Amino acid sequence: MITGSNAPKVLIVGAGPTGLTLGINLLRGGVPCRVIDKLPGRLPWSRALGLHARSQEIFDAMGVLDAVRRQSLAFEAIHVYGDKGRDKGALLSLPMGELPSPFPQLLCCPQPRIEAVLEERFRSLGGELWWNTELLDVQQDGSGVRATVLQRNGEPQRSEEHSRGEERHLRTELLVGADGAHSRVREKLGLPFAGNDYQERFLLADVDWAPDLENDAFHGFLLADGNLIAIPMPGDGWRLVVTEEPGEQSEENEEGDEAEPDMALFHQRIREALGDQAPMPGEPRWLSRFTIQRRLVSHYRRNRILLAGDACHVQSPLGAQGMNTGIADAFNLAWKLVLFCRGHGGGALLDSYQRERRPVAEDMLRGVDALSRASFVRAKVLRGARDSLLRLAGNRPQLGRRLVRRASQLDVHYRHSPLVDAGPDADLGWRHQGPLPGDRVPDARLQSQRDGSPRRVQALLRQPVHHLLLQLGGEPDHRARVILHALLSRLPDEYLNELRVTVISRDGFELDRTDTGAGRAHLWRDHDGEFEQAFGPGSRLWLMRPDGHLGYRAPLTDADYLFAYLERLFHH
Repeated sequence: MITGSNAPKVLIVGAGPTGLTLGINLLRGGVPCRVIDKLPGRLPWSRALGLHARSQEIFDAMGVLDAVRRQSLAFEAIHVYGDKGRDKGALLSLPMGELPSPFPQLLCCPQPRIEAVLEERFRSLGGELWWNTELLDVQQDGSGVRATVLQRNGEPQRSEEHSRGEERHLRTELLVGADGAHSRVREKLGLPFAGNDYQERFLLADVDWAPDLENDAFHGFLLADGNLIAIPMPGDGWRLVVTEEPGEQSEENEEGDEAEPDMALFHQRIREALGDQAPMPGEPRWLSRFTIQRRLVSHYRRNRILLAGDACHVQSPLGAQGMNTGIADAFNLAWKLVLFCRGHGGGALLDSYQRERRPVAEDMLRGVDALSRASFVRAKVLRGARDSLLRLAGNRPQLGRRLVRRASQLDVHYRHSPLVDAGPDADLGWRHQGPLPGDRVPDARLQSQRDGSPRRVQALLRQPVHHLLLQLGGEPDHRARVILHALLSRLPDEYLNELRVTVISRDGFELDRTDTGAGRAHLWRDHDGEFEQAFGPGSRLWLMRPDGHLGYRAPLTDADYLFAYLERLFHH
């Protein structure tokens, strides 16, 4: 049994993007953790490619975005074509550059490259990653979790009785299953994973190819006889995905097994999409057949054991939502586990993880399911109706922007969470001025009042604490100065490890030296009015959580209620 002061407080099962994102953010918050995975190392192939704007914001906070971007190809647009292929032009073209994010692009980065960057960051922070380590059993009580694992010496064997290795018992405060769609943790908890299988099957090929297509965009072809997706890959090559229709599915070979897929169907779809003269791809680097499911676990938590990522939800790869949703699960969960391990929040804090994230998964699954079923339509009348709707959306830029925002997960909110609140004196028009409690906090470019250097609201997330933004709508009167002095006198002392304060004014503002001493507050200037445009006018306070969502908002005059909110959050 591994115990003692150096023992990890959290054991994470699964070294994919979800598990590593969680581990990095626990370590950023000072919580030691260990990640285990039954595989001997990262797999070289993966279907996950797309990294949306919200995930890029998360990676920026974690200090890994620059490294990921060096491994990526940035997409400027998404193009969807109808059953006549490219000849009739795109039904729908969605530009990415208008996203309200500091990272208005869709990054194409194969999952193994993302995992390599995350693993390097995890290890640099002191994290332990044990490959070749399989979870056998898990038990819990009121004080912690006891995990039994098999740590193998070499390649895992097909039969457990032939596996050579050491059985070990690990004791931790908490355990998180980020071990994918076939989660052993979920199985041991006995949680239902309800859903359904799609009848359609898919072929995937990574190939060398030189088509007459933009290499900074995603291309989807909704053809009469099936679909073709063409995605340029970073470096070189393309990823092609086609749907296998029932009449096209391969026959059995002489041994009665399903025959291996080949490139014939890809060639057929390319001719339908791009014409008979289109160049054909070379031999595939990777060729695979897969099916898709739609499933959602009943509960994200059982006492001290929690689930995240594909262990909670699986879906069609259309829309590139799976990996991004898992990354957001981990970012939401991490700061709550950090506070719990520091003795704050209790079970209610852990319960909020499911209250916030499961509705997001339900909404995501509905949207991806509708997208998938629409793309599978084969009846001519239904295809015509679908294509007309896509063309209508393409002719309405505002609708197109909403679709891109939704796909990029910038609209995800936790407005119904028990963890978010607002001051009682919020005026009647507050819903139209700035983010609501639970919303993602919008970004705004600001300026340091000290030296004029550029600042961004979301860059504050690089410090994994709560951030109180004190917005001054003008020159503060005597009452406002008294409130500011009270906030800056009490908050840094009472919540030294949990909260930072930033004062934002339009024209600059000088505080008493006693208020700014010892790093009590940043002073930033809203020199171009971006903050006021995003948050509304007036003097207000905004509490941004470590995951970038708004925990509390109120007029500056409601400061007393902020103290009550913080007391509930940190000391309940």
